[in-house]
Amino acid sequence: MTSAAGSPGHQVRHVIALVAGLAALAAVVWAPGGLVGDLVMLVVGVAALLFAVEAGSRPGPLRALAISGALLAGLVTIAAAGVFLVALARALS
Repeated sequence: MTSAAGSPGHQVRHVIALVAGLAALAAVVWAPGGLVGDLVMLVVGVAALLFAVEAGSRPGPLRALAISGALLAGLVTIAAAGVFLVALARALS
């Protein structure tokens, strides 16, 4: 398909990428406490980031949504990695 609008499948990926970024943000709020909860936040953030980056590389009019999802997921991943490392250091010391 060579239209400027891109494939309809790409638009769905763009919207799902934003939803994945929001799900990563929700995982930070609703994850259980402790080391397992920190690991859940990290895994959900990384998965959302990988999906959003892949969706953001596809053309389409909703590409900004995928980029927004990638930014949200990236921020969540950075914060979750820091929290997980601190929790892991406390558990091992």
